[in-house]
Amino acid sequence: MGNWNSLWKISAPARVKHLLWRICKDCLPTRVRLRQHHVPCAPNCPSCDNGYEDDWHVFFGCLEVISSWRAASLYDVIFHRLHSFQDAKSVIFYICCKEDSNLAGRVAVMLEGLWKNRNDWVWNNEKEEATKLGWLALHKWQDWFSAQHIRHSEGNEENLLQWQPPSSGSFKCNVDAGFNRQLGTTNCGWCLRDDHGDFVIAGTAWDGGTLSIIEAEALALKEAIHGISTLHFGHVLFESDFQMVVQGLRSTASGHSEFNCIISSIKLLLLDLPHFEVKSTPKRHMLYTFLVQYLLDSHNVRQDIYDMLEVEGRKIFDSSAIKLMKYKDNEE
Repeated sequence: MGNWNSLWKISAPARVKHLLWRICKDCLPTRVRLRQHHVPCAPNCPSCDNGYEDDWHVFFGCLEVISSWRAASLYDVIFHRLHSFQDAKSVIFYICCKEDSNLAGRVAVMLEGLWKNRNDWVWNNEKEEATKLGWLALHKWQDWFSAQHIRHSEGNEENLLQWQPPSSGSFKCNVDAGFNRQLGTTNCGWCLRDDHGDFVIAGTAWDGGTLSIIEAEALALKEAIHGISTLHFGHVLFESDFQMVVQGLRSTASGHSEFNCIISSIKLLLLDLPHFEVKSTPKRHMLYTFLVQYLLDSHNVRQDIYDMLEVEGRKIFDSSAIKLMKYKDNEE
């Protein structure tokens, strides 16, 4: 029997812990288990139709889930250890006991996402693409974790929820990434503001193919640094809502993965740009995130974004800045 206390102490929502409890109590209604209780149904996995659907197959064995674990940046945590275990509950107890509570929480939220996606396919004939599912699970956990941090902070709620300007004479650049399923692209966007919070310039980039979320966020930061470095601004503080990217820049570890290659190229850029600085910030603290996300959603955004800024962003953007953007576009 596993250590139940470790399961309840992981950093995850209560409903997610309850799902882990159901898995570890052998009461999740997979098709194999339903047949064991004399429920007439086909034993094959409804997602891939390749193998019997038991707990192990749903979460680790199905071919579609591998891409989800990769996109959530959890593949190395899970799949290098599966040979040591015979069932899903043993894997869960091991992760909860041996890993950091935050990492265990991310694994738990990924398990919940896989089970929900399976049910959506069985009952509604719809499901998320595997890579996007991993991305969503990662961001769901990050949003939940940020909410817990805000809830337990004392007296700083207002500051936590508002974008903070950089120091006098400096600029701040917020960076984000997203995916376009229809076009099959990874999209990057950034927005630069001055020490008064006034809009200066924004940029976007598109890359063919779908990267994992951690690779996409690193690529977005690289594109922002490279783009702004050509504009010859002074001190610029870059903010990413993905803490693992910032941790990667501070780490001395090296590797040959796509993520490590992008991190290494960012480090090389920063060596020649001592006036550039990178920090992390939770997504919910970024006042201008809606601008970046909107830039990521379409290749033809200019007129639409002017209309949006004048309606939704009137209190944020100075109208002269919008007019300047239009003027520059007309010159082009």
